[in-house]
Amino acid sequence: MRGRRAGFKKTKRLYVIPMEGAVTEPIYFSEFHPGRDGGFRLKLLGNPNHKSRPLDVLQRLIDYERRERPGPNTEYWAVIDRDAWSAAELDEVSREIAKREDYHLALSNPCFELWLWLHLKPNRPFADRHDCQRSFCREWPEFAKGDYDAALLMPHVLRACESAKELNMTPDAKWPVEQASWVYRLVEKLR
Repeated sequence: MRGRRAGFKKTKRLYVIPMEGAVTEPIYFSEFHPGRDGGFRLKLLGNPNHKSRPLDVLQRLIDYERRERPGPNTEYWAVIDRDAWSAAELDEVSREIAKREDYHLALSNPCFELWLWLHLKPNRPFADRHDCQRSFCREWPEFAKGDYDAALLMPHVLRACESAKELNMTPDAKWPVEQASWVYRLVEKLR
């Protein structure tokens, strides 16, 4: 009689996500429930000190990796907005991310609200982050930066991903210089 073969349980992929925003982005990403038997785990790193500079977001990833040592089945995703950050600062962050294995950038230009907009409407040019945010609030009056029901957006995630891919005219760039959102790259892994 053969004995039962001892097996190893495969470790679920861990996605570690620090975000520039203290509230809007965490509300959105909290909707991606891996479930008990899901194929991944999610660690959202909040922004309790409101340190939102791109380098601060990257540093939270680095600190988490050093402190927790989550292992090889981990991806690190910095969720950042273009906002008013300098090109030099964004270049520096993208260079640092490129040096590290399993580190990725999910940058939205001009802001995260562009990513949310793409769930509801096709792309249109926005003058800046303020125009994008005001337009999104007009389109979805229930939206408030610190309080909204992201579950209402989830049925439209595929539309947002497809629209974001169409906007991604320079996929090999360090970060999207033109209006675009690379959040779809992360969301496609979480779907």
